[in-house]
Amino acid sequence: MIRPQSIAITSGKGGVGKTYLSINLAVAIQRLQQRVLLFDSDLALANAHIFLGSQVERTILDALGDHMSMRDILTDGPDGMKLIAGGSGLSELLGLSPDLRRHIVSMFGDLSPYFDYLIVDTAAGIEENVLDFVEASDRIMVVVVGEPAAFIDAYASIKVLSQESGREDFDIIVNMARDEAHGNEIFQRFKAISSEFLHVNLNHIATIPHDDFLLKAVSRCEPIVKAFPDAPAARAIERLAATIISSPAPEPVGVHRGFF
Repeated sequence: MIRPQSIAITSGKGGVGKTYLSINLAVAIQRLQQRVLLFDSDLALANAHIFLGSQVERTILDALGDHMSMRDILTDGPDGMKLIAGGSGLSELLGLSPDLRRHIVSMFGDLSPYFDYLIVDTAAGIEENVLDFVEASDRIMVVVVGEPAAFIDAYASIKVLSQESGREDFDIIVNMARDEAHGNEIFQRFKAISSEFLHVNLNHIATIPHDDFLLKAVSRCEPIVKAFPDAPAARAIERLAATIISSPAPEPVGVHRGFF
């Protein structure tokens, strides 16, 4: 049996569209005849379910006790994809110990037979609760926008992840670009800054254009790939999904305690 591939979608700062990109990518991969699980690992301020238009009855907190399994806490999403929700305003999920975070990662092994892909929507930044879930993923995708602050924070995330885990391969998603040429320009500037100081391999895996249909889809609490499938951003996300399922994940580096 082939184990699921886990993909972390992360960013150095908030406000770059990371969560909305994560939920749309999960739906887009599901629509390519794959079985997809989305984990909202922003444990205390989870909001992926809102963008999906899903009603959450159980969160990861329920599986940390003895009375529910991981399968018990799955929430239905569009087109058959599933969601494991973090909490929203739950003090119990703030400041989890490293052992408890590792336990959460290990619990995903029970779901291995039921999924092909796990999309991990992380919180923004480089806190330990972010780094642990990113390091447990097979593939790391960093969302970047063309703003100096976003560059600095994304650079800091990659630097810390590289130092802490020994990872060298990072996929870069340029979000909210004017077009493909602008996205490539942003990537080349970011790569030039990063390559000067870090020994990492950056792969420009996708450019997602700025799209007025995004706001309309968000206001409807729907993924853009469902609400407006012909919109430029939806098409770009669908191309990213196709790229992911046609390419293998990087080989784990060192001692890799992954989700599966």
